[in-house]
Amino acid sequence: MATERPNVVLFISDQQHADTIAAGGVEGIRTPHLDWIAGDGALFDRAYCPYPICSPSRMATLSGLYPHTNGMVANHQMRPGCDLMRYPEGVRNLGDYLGDLGYLRGYAGKWHLGSGAARPGFPDFCSRSGDIDVDRRAQNEVLRLTQQIGVEIGGKEHGFEPDPAVYNRKTSVGPSLLSLAQHPAFFHMDHASDWVRSRKGDDQPFCLVYSCHEPHPPYTSPEPFHSMYDPDDLDIPATRHDPAGPALVAHRDAEQLKVISDWTDDEVRSMRAAYWGAVSYVDHLVGRLVTALLDANKWDNTLFIFFSDHGEMLGHHGLAAKGAVMYEDLVRIPLVIRPPGGLGFAHRSARVVSLVDLVPTIVAMCGGQPADVLQGVDFGNLVHGGDDQVNEGVVAEFHSVNWTDPLHPLRMWVDERWKYVESQDDSDELYDLRDDPLELQNQIANPDYTTQIKRSRDALRRWCDATGDAWPDVVQPPPRPATLAQPIV
Repeated sequence: MATERPNVVLFISDQQHADTIAAGGVEGIRTPHLDWIAGDGALFDRAYCPYPICSPSRMATLSGLYPHTNGMVANHQMRPGCDLMRYPEGVRNLGDYLGDLGYLRGYAGKWHLGSGAARPGFPDFCSRSGDIDVDRRAQNEVLRLTQQIGVEIGGKEHGFEPDPAVYNRKTSVGPSLLSLAQHPAFFHMDHASDWVRSRKGDDQPFCLVYSCHEPHPPYTSPEPFHSMYDPDDLDIPATRHDPAGPALVAHRDAEQLKVISDWTDDEVRSMRAAYWGAVSYVDHLVGRLVTALLDANKWDNTLFIFFSDHGEMLGHHGLAAKGAVMYEDLVRIPLVIRPPGGLGFAHRSARVVSLVDLVPTIVAMCGGQPADVLQGVDFGNLVHGGDDQVNEGVVAEFHSVNWTDPLHPLRMWVDERWKYVESQDDSDELYDLRDDPLELQNQIANPDYTTQIKRSRDALRRWCDATGDAWPDVVQPPPRPATLAQPIV
């Protein structure tokens, strides 16, 4: 086992369903690199995001503070009003904590935390793209690349444009206009791998965060990944015709979620096949990063963590995309951790953990003392093959999709058996995840479950008291302005 202070590498995919790793028992999907890592590390079956939307989940994960505490309670976007959700002033993140321990710190790819080109906590290396992650278009490295090769990208200038000749707008499926070698995720991995290799022979520990867009829609992976799976080989979700999902969306007016009741089975399979292709592309990128670590002689002393910021409905419960629901498909996420030196065996944990637990766990594994302000717990015992119960339960929050969008406030409390979702619009939910893992039976109005509802509600109240959550009171956004506060030029 490694004894010196380990390097730390976080690989963050975007909007990846938990059940998309072959090592987790999913048949047919190709994730050889993640399977290899899981074979020498820990795979977590009950890992949850703190918020099923990008910016709030990422901020909570990197800060170790739930959204209501750190202040990022909705997505930042470069649209009037949405752009006012900025990186919270004075909030420290993983990079800051590891900087205190003498670490170099770099960040490549999607950031989405409302600080423009700045990467608080990660001053030593950065690779940027997209309008949400720069101050000036000239800082968009993917835009510069596409201009050099004569490919026009528009919209948010991330470079995810599909081939317009075959793109299906209904299902968001179509191959990338860019080749593999020039695709944004591949491009950022080039930079991340180069930085890792530059550390060869240098004993100073480093922390690298690499974040890709995939498998977030649109499903426009480069070939050969886009066409890797035959849609006819993909299953239709067992809950595809569950009426409860569309009913929740209608009741909550949850605009971001797609109701797919009118989709054909072929359209659902097409979406799922393209999504699996994007997951295999993510796995390929994982392999590239591992290879760079091996080449730099850093792998054996690296704490490697793979996870996604939140899940994706992917046809389950009659829905696609993300928004104001707390189904397992959306809040449970893939999490694979290989400790320095490896475990020497594959460990699967069924214990409930949250992405908010990552910062205290990482700091402790790097020889530091987790700050008292952190709201997660150290689950290093589970990373090393143990089975301690580290959480009574964990919480996911929801405020709105983007800042100044309509509010859909929710709180979810989930423990090792029960899930309780509390709303402000009489759409509460209770599921017995042991006996009803597909969440088809909402027991909230069943008098036989009155005692359990009270237990879960009381547990949520205790958590609110412990974390300073004023729920059911939530922060109110200002009126939406007509213009951007600071346009990208």
